[in-house]
Amino acid sequence: MSSNPTDRRSLLHTEGSGLSDLSATLFEESASEPRERHAYHRASSSQDLNLTSTDLPRYASSTVPTNTFGGGGGQGLGLSSRSHRPPSISRVPVGGRSSASPNQPPSATFSTTSSKSQASPSIPDSSNPLLTPPWHRLDAFTREGLRPVTEHTEDGDGVSIKGKASSFHEDLEGDTGDDGGNSRRISMNNDNDETRLMDGCPAKRDIHSSRRSWLSVSILALSIYSTVFSGIWLVLAIVQPRYGRRIRSGHGAIPLSTASTLFALFAKTIELSFVTVFVTFLGQVLSRRSLIKDSRGITISEMAMRHWVIQPGSMITHWQNLKQAGLSVVGAITLTAAFVAMFYTTASDSLVSPHLKISDPEERSMTTLVRMSYANPTFIGRNCRTPISAMADSLASAETCLSITHAGESYHNGISFLATWAGINAGGEGISSSINERPKAPAMLFDNTTVTGSWVYPETSDVKALYDAHKRVINNVTLAMPHVGLYYAARDPENRILQPEELGGVGEYSVSASLASPALNVLCVNAKQSELAPLIYTEWPHAITNSSDIPHQRLPWAGYESEAQILPGKKFLNSTPLDDIFLWGEKYNRQPPTFGMWPIEYNSIVNVSVHGPSGGLWGADSNYLLIKAPNATTTDWTLCQLRSFNVPSCSTKFNMSGTSGAHLESHCEDPNDSLAYIKTTKSPIDEIIGPKPDYRDIGSTWIKSLALNTGISNANASNGRILSQFVIGGGGTGGPKLSPLLPSIAEQLAVLAGNTLLMSSAFSSPYHYWNYSDALLTPGARLPFKASVASQEYTSGWTQEWQKMFYVVLVLVFVTNVFCLVYFFLRSGLVTDFTEPQNLFALAVNSPPSARLGGSCGGGPEGDQLNIDWHVKQEESSGHFFIKDGGNNIHGHELRPRRQPNVRSVTSYSKLSVQRRSWL
Repeated sequence: MSSNPTDRRSLLHTEGSGLSDLSATLFEESASEPRERHAYHRASSSQDLNLTSTDLPRYASSTVPTNTFGGGGGQGLGLSSRSHRPPSISRVPVGGRSSASPNQPPSATFSTTSSKSQASPSIPDSSNPLLTPPWHRLDAFTREGLRPVTEHTEDGDGVSIKGKASSFHEDLEGDTGDDGGNSRRISMNNDNDETRLMDGCPAKRDIHSSRRSWLSVSILALSIYSTVFSGIWLVLAIVQPRYGRRIRSGHGAIPLSTASTLFALFAKTIELSFVTVFVTFLGQVLSRRSLIKDSRGITISEMAMRHWVIQPGSMITHWQNLKQAGLSVVGAITLTAAFVAMFYTTASDSLVSPHLKISDPEERSMTTLVRMSYANPTFIGRNCRTPISAMADSLASAETCLSITHAGESYHNGISFLATWAGINAGGEGISSSINERPKAPAMLFDNTTVTGSWVYPETSDVKALYDAHKRVINNVTLAMPHVGLYYAARDPENRILQPEELGGVGEYSVSASLASPALNVLCVNAKQSELAPLIYTEWPHAITNSSDIPHQRLPWAGYESEAQILPGKKFLNSTPLDDIFLWGEKYNRQPPTFGMWPIEYNSIVNVSVHGPSGGLWGADSNYLLIKAPNATTTDWTLCQLRSFNVPSCSTKFNMSGTSGAHLESHCEDPNDSLAYIKTTKSPIDEIIGPKPDYRDIGSTWIKSLALNTGISNANASNGRILSQFVIGGGGTGGPKLSPLLPSIAEQLAVLAGNTLLMSSAFSSPYHYWNYSDALLTPGARLPFKASVASQEYTSGWTQEWQKMFYVVLVLVFVTNVFCLVYFFLRSGLVTDFTEPQNLFALAVNSPPSARLGGSCGGGPEGDQLNIDWHVKQEESSGHFFIKDGGNNIHGHELRPRRQPNVRSVTSYSKLSVQRRSWL
């Protein structure tokens, strides 16, 4: 024996070829009284253990060996495999023979021996190691537990050694056999079949809970909730309901922020309940499979699948589990459930949460408030906004207000139209002479709505064709403007169209309506002086005239209009070669106009007092303008007629946007337009296009407000000058035609007068006729009309094409919920979910260890250990549940009963363990 203190401090030698001097090292006599420090140690099961300071052995190691399990033949220190009472340990010398019988626990008697005693042949050496791997130890089922033993201090050489019992140190078992030569022996068996559990632990509760239990009821309730609401969410995403005025800004509605929060809240509860239900379903499938005797059991990878749903990131951090279990049926279902759970709220935000979305055009009936007949001058004058009331100026308050309004709007529209043509002219290429391809007529309504008119009847606007037919230049255009009644109808709350201000200022809508569009026909004809002479007062016999500063010009006297009378015996004024063009005379029952004088170049004069068919003013439907173009253009005079009527081939469109503003336009000459007025009325076309006599009063105020009659005094007004420059001349190769670089006089006049059509149709009938005896209605009447509305409202559904892929998420969540709900209904209750951490932990610590998981206690299982099949078993006599791998059989004698069997648990297990295997 070495005298080195280092050697004496080690109880076990694991190096070298042997431990032959172990007995001398463990027990040597001391000449002096040893000092000792007592710690916790096992209580003696008898009075045989009577230790004194002189009887205590001296240790050369800092660790006192401890035994935790009884071996196959020997007994551990202080533990018995057959008795719950601690054994009485008697001290015997190393190599001595115990007097205890095999069936009686030996007394642990310790005594000092001489250092010269012969080493026992049973002392472990390098071929019989003292250290037992921790995974071979079976102290998890020791009911009595381990207690620390007394620590001793060896002061023989001045070195202090302290020891404590530890399950991670080697077992030293005393041999209680008859041959005293046997030393302590370590059990190396790590097979479950050879393991003896100290006691069976009966389950306090049944592994099966009925449908009436709180757990079953709560899971079933969550499953029903998740199924119902996920189905509702799927229906909302497919149907895409429009929430209309229920979600908007304003009183009595749900604001968007509140609605979005509610939808997000419900989506989150659906997601959480879905996760809970599916994890429960997964646990039931795996737990029931582990209980079935002839099933393939469950693996550690399958136990970890629940974390894919709860912690999706674990599929990355623990990819080995995904690799092992992902290809199974349950694994594929779980993987799918994990992905749809991750993206469910995203799918809900994309397909269910309310978004502003423009709908498809929807045909519906709308109403508009009608308060006057078309172009009623009385109503229009009363509603002209001016601070000069009728009481302050009863004679001209309304007319003055209208004149200013006409002038302002006409100039605005005319300048916009000229600016468009200025760009065309600057380009030099020009545009087509076809009226349909030329710039459309612009207008403005209430300074915030852009209006666009349309040129109609292009076949009557072909200058060349008309010249060939009548051998004169005829500039004939017809401008159709939208019916302003649609603007008021779209803004009317009665029609329930959400306005942009109700949608946070960003909403929009589009309305197409079948309304009788107002139109203005401008017919300008170049005529020679002799052809127009019957209409000029200064050319009449006995005319009263005055001299002028202009050579060869005669001026009419101030009261010349009173002399423009129908001769006795006649019904109409003088006839001219232009009667068939302008539809004058007895054949057409229309009176021609008369003018006081010939205007000079760049000037114009007007006639707004044409007589009606009976000779009075009533019944006249047109206003006239006589203008003289520069002689360089033509030596003829140009006579223009302006009259209004309804166009049957048009519909009205109104687009409103909170970002780009409002736009009102007429849509004409489209054979595919189902809302063209002619397609929604039964009236004949001739009746629809009948003239509107009341328009002449509106037109007369307009034409005078533009100073187009200043030619009577040779004032050279700007409007008259620029209009005269747009007159089409008769020269040029190929005959006269619309200029590709300039607008015609008829086009410019129509644009200038376009605002009068808007004013005339506001609050007027949407039809071409008037069914009331009074021209004014107070407070008004609502008349319906057909319309097609595409409005932007808060609605469920996708807004971008790529968002459609989220339908897969909603469908899979609903289908999975239905499957889980059916599964729970078909089961009579729930079994204990052994995949839950608390249940699995309790089951594992009460189960025998497995050598197949060797080395996994530190870093966890890996590789093939993840695929070991595990089964939950029950010891028949005690009702104890434990888990074991499928490669070994645990015999019933390994679990010993402590109390009467739990009959209910046995019955539940018996039923569950013999069920047929399922595809899950």
